[in-house]
Amino acid sequence: MLLAVVAVGIFCGTTIPALGVILAAPPVVLDTQQIVFLRSLKEEYEAIDTWMSEADDLSMFVEDGQTLVFPESGADPAVYKNRVTDIDDVEPEETVHKVALDVYDSQNYKLRNIYLHALPFEKVQHYTKKSANAIVKQEVLDTAYAFSPDSEGNKKIVIPTTGPARSDYKMMTLTDMETLARACDNARFPEARRNLVLPSDMWWDLVTNNPILKGQLERAPLTGIILPLVVEYYGFKIHKSGMDLNVGWDLDNEVKAAQGTVITGDIVPSGFLFLGSEVFRASGRFEMFKKVKSQNTTGRAEEFGFQHRFKTDFQMSAQRYSGLIYMAKSA
Repeated sequence: MLLAVVAVGIFCGTTIPALGVILAAPPVVLDTQQIVFLRSLKEEYEAIDTWMSEADDLSMFVEDGQTLVFPESGADPAVYKNRVTDIDDVEPEETVHKVALDVYDSQNYKLRNIYLHALPFEKVQHYTKKSANAIVKQEVLDTAYAFSPDSEGNKKIVIPTTGPARSDYKMMTLTDMETLARACDNARFPEARRNLVLPSDMWWDLVTNNPILKGQLERAPLTGIILPLVVEYYGFKIHKSGMDLNVGWDLDNEVKAAQGTVITGDIVPSGFLFLGSEVFRASGRFEMFKKVKSQNTTGRAEEFGFQHRFKTDFQMSAQRYSGLIYMAKSA
């Protein structure tokens, strides 16, 4: 789009010798709907300055706006102490991953003239923002599910809350944070960039039931605004999710519940741990699909929808360095 604008700007007012006249090209006007769309998406992504921004951004390695290409190195070399024989060698091993970004399509909106009467710009802006919101929300939900481990295992920690009962669940406490921190250290998790993302109830249970974390809130500016990331403790950035991430833990099978499973009964709410250096996010191409009324004689309406290419996952295989803490049942 920008190249087209520049090209027209260059040739505006150019003399054509064969004709001996100056041709003035018509002004280039970016369609109003596209302006609204670009602004709305930018606003939505700037608003997500939360836990997702802690993941390494690999967008620069996306080819053609749709395929992420990055290497994964092999094992560390062996180290010998006081060896008296020749040192052997090993060929470095690298695996080059080519990961196609997921494609997120919003359902098309159809706006007929009767509903656009007298309010064309505001109506388009409203539904453009709804489309942007819907795409972003689904990407956040998928990221939360991808960053949480499927089950307990090598470099994957799963622990329950152990605090006093609140309704049907045991509250999360500072003791649980100590248990999680100790488990990470024992499993040789890297110290840097540990992030814990908690649903609202777990976050408030943790923060308000101990004086250290509660004190951080009390010392915050008295504006009435609590940011999604407020507290840090034991080397963790502790994030309160701004939306219901719906990451459930299946108590019966001791695995993460399938995405979208309703949290009820033996499917209990949980938070998750990830290391920013071990996961990635990659944003690719934004596109707008539009059919104007003159081209849509059957529908007799303006139609528009949006598409974004996006991917989040672990940089290393087998969900390395991840964790989950679930709300244990109180009875």
